[in-house]
Amino acid sequence: MTPAGAGAAWRERRESMGKTIDQVSAELRIGRRYLSGIEEGNYEGWPERVFSTGFIRAYARYLSVPAAPVLDEYERSAGERSESRMAAQLRPGWVERERERGSRRTTYTLAAGAVLLIGVLLSWVSLRTEHRPVPLPAAPAVPRPPTPAENAVKAQDNAAAVSRNAAADNGVADNGAAVPPVPPAPPAGATVPEPAPSVAAVGGSGPLEGPFQLFLEASETTWLMYSFDGGAPIDVTLYAGDKISIQARERIALKIGNAGGVTGTLNGKRLPPFGERGQVRKFALGQ
Repeated sequence: MTPAGAGAAWRERRESMGKTIDQVSAELRIGRRYLSGIEEGNYEGWPERVFSTGFIRAYARYLSVPAAPVLDEYERSAGERSESRMAAQLRPGWVERERERGSRRTTYTLAAGAVLLIGVLLSWVSLRTEHRPVPLPAAPAVPRPPTPAENAVKAQDNAAAVSRNAAADNGVADNGAAVPPVPPAPPAGATVPEPAPSVAAVGGSGPLEGPFQLFLEASETTWLMYSFDGGAPIDVTLYAGDKISIQARERIALKIGNAGGVTGTLNGKRLPPFGERGQVRKFALGQ
C-alpha cells in the first residue's frame, strides 16, 4: 500500500529528521508494523483501541505534529471494520425460528416420554407392595445400669478432674510447674490492624530493578500518564474493562488520576491498591 492520507505527511516529517522506521521503533518501543501502518493508513489487525490511540499519540509527540488528523483517519477505519464484521455475522431470522421450533418439539417429546415412564414405574411399585405385611416396629433398647465397679471408677475420674481445675486456677500444673497466664480476649467489636503494604512493592527507588513488565486493568474510568526509560510521557484514558501493558528496561514513571479505579501486576505479582477512588497518585519503578 502506498503512503496516503494524513500518515504520508508524518513519513515525510520522519525522513526530514533523518530517522528510519527501525530507529523510531527502538526509541518509542512501538512495533515497526504499527508505525508503518500509521504512515500508510493501514490499521488492519491492530490491537484494542486504547493501545492503538496510544501508539498514534506517542508517534505524534515524537514528530512534534498534531495527532488529530491520524486519529480521525484511524477512527473511520475502525468503524468500517466493525460494520463489516457485523454484516458478516447476520443470519436470516427464519433459520433461528425453525431451530427454536424444532428444539421445543424435541423437549416436549422427551418430557411426555419421561412422564409416561414414571407412571408405569409407580403402578408396578404399587402392585408389588399392595399385599405386603407391614413390619412391626423394633423394641427400643433398654440401657444397662452401671455396675458398682464402674460407678467407683467414674467417681475417681470426677475427683481427679476437680483437683486439676483447682490447681490450674492457682497457676500450678499437675507436675508442679507454673501455668502461663492466658492472654485476655480482645474486646467485642475491636479489629486487629493488618500490616500496611510495602511502598517499595508499588513504586519508589528501593530494591526494585528492571526489566519491568507492568500490567494495569481499569474497573472504572481512569486517566493515566506514563513514561519509561526516560522517554516522553504518554497519556491514556482507560474505561472499565480496559487493559494496558507497559514494558521498560530500567524505569517506569506512573501518574494515575483515579487510583482506586485501576489494579496492577508487576512482573507477574499482584500489586497492593494504588490508592483511594478519585485520588491522584504518582509512582516510580526502578532507578
